[in-house]
Amino acid sequence: GTIVAINKCLETGETQRIVFDDLDLTHIDINELANQFIPTEVALLQVKRVDNFLVTMIVPNSLVYSSRAGVMTWASLTVLIVLLTVFISVARLLEEVVAKRIDETNAVLGHITQGDLDARVEVRETREFASLSDGINQTVDALKGWISEAETRMDAELATAGAIQESALPRVFPPYPDILHFDIYASMHPAKEVGGDFYDFFLIGEDSGPNTGKLGFVVADVSGKGVPAALFMMAAKALIHDYMASGMELGEAFENVNHQLCDGNDADMFVTVFAGILDYETYHVDYVSAGHNPPLLWQNGSWQWLRKKSGLPLGIFDGLPYRAHAVDCQPGDQFLIYTDGVTEAMNVDEVQYGEERLEELVHNSYDLHPRMLIEEVRKDVAQHAVGAEQSDDITILALEVGVPPEITASKQFVADIANLDEVNEFIHTELDRRLCPMRAQTQLDVAVEELFVNVCNYAYPDATKDDPGMLTVSYTYSADPPSIKVDLIDSGVPFDPLAKPDTEAPDDIMAMPIGGLGILMAKKSVDAMEYARIGGQNIVSLTKRW
Repeated sequence: GTIVAINKCLETGETQRIVFDDLDLTHIDINELANQFIPTEVALLQVKRVDNFLVTMIVPNSLVYSSRAGVMTWASLTVLIVLLTVFISVARLLEEVVAKRIDETNAVLGHITQGDLDARVEVRETREFASLSDGINQTVDALKGWISEAETRMDAELATAGAIQESALPRVFPPYPDILHFDIYASMHPAKEVGGDFYDFFLIGEDSGPNTGKLGFVVADVSGKGVPAALFMMAAKALIHDYMASGMELGEAFENVNHQLCDGNDADMFVTVFAGILDYETYHVDYVSAGHNPPLLWQNGSWQWLRKKSGLPLGIFDGLPYRAHAVDCQPGDQFLIYTDGVTEAMNVDEVQYGEERLEELVHNSYDLHPRMLIEEVRKDVAQHAVGAEQSDDITILALEVGVPPEITASKQFVADIANLDEVNEFIHTELDRRLCPMRAQTQLDVAVEELFVNVCNYAYPDATKDDPGMLTVSYTYSADPPSIKVDLIDSGVPFDPLAKPDTEAPDDIMAMPIGGLGILMAKKSVDAMEYARIGGQNIVSLTKRW
């Protein structure tokens, strides 16, 4: 077979496969050859003719493939290293070109989703990311425009709702100037554009006149805030007014109001109410307290809490009874009714105003009539909560029985010295009607002029003809004792005319600093001068008695 393979190799030149053994016959006995196992294996044969010789090469397969495992191992390792290098390079490239840019984009999107619509995506290393950044920024800009438009529309709607709500509350004081048997005043300051607090007062019965009749009065606080509370407030106010004005017994009236508010109350809202009916001929008062804050009553020389409850707040459970209570008053007795926005007003340290501070304040203000008493409460609450945001509506109503009402008026003027005569005429009209002595009027003029001129000269440093500063002048006349309280209110830069100590007049009047004598003269011309900064306004109050 080997000879045949050699000849075929010579003919074709191709390598031939043969069966090969590597037995060395020179060391084996020929007689034992028959009994000897001769190992064989496949080999590769190649033959070439060189001159007159045949050169034969036989390579066993075992020799041909002896290094195959090593070669395969090294080849595999080489391929693996090459692939790993390529993978790492591609990964780093993706990290730098794609993943990092995506992370930067997602970081900005995170700020945007948290409400920072001023955040901008500025990833522009590739055309695709530049296009994505522009698309996101344009979308956010459009969203800002839509939000701004919606906020403007909502602000306008809320302002309208607030105006409607405010117009539903009595705002003319005194409401019944011909009835000299009580004095009533109330104010409501919502924490938002619209609120859930309300007050109301009204005459009951067609026969109520200057000398005999009944006055209904209400202070209430609806759960929640904003538009839902305002809508529920309007419904509650109308129902309470109608049932109290019907002449129905007070407890029964509130059972009916509660039934109406529970019917269809899917929002589970409720309202706390303190309401009373004053017979201003006998000074007898019936009242109901439906889960409301206890009011204060000045009677027999001291303030006392009216803590008797009539039932739960209205709108929670239908079919509940409400029990009316009664108190007989004397001339000079006074009710102070408020919502929890007063006692629960927080300061910057989250400390509430509280009942104790309110009781202490009114204890020192027992001689004030309703309007001034409410102003003192509001001022003290504002001082307590200075620097903190108003968290709840603040509503206060004061009713003093057996006394004539205070007369009030208010008018707005451009803060220009040329309007001083008009301001004086506005105040003098009431002073003349009340037979105020000319000497007292002249003294009051000195104080009003000094403070009015100060506002004109210093309150509005940036005022222009198109945008002048404004000044509100209001007064309150009290008959017992005869006195007038004048308030000058501006929205200019903060300025407390009472902050500096009184200037002493020198022997030589020319040595007096400019403006140093004016405030001193103003203070000496009136019985009392006070200053407060409330709601961004300077309020200077002058009181003159005669």
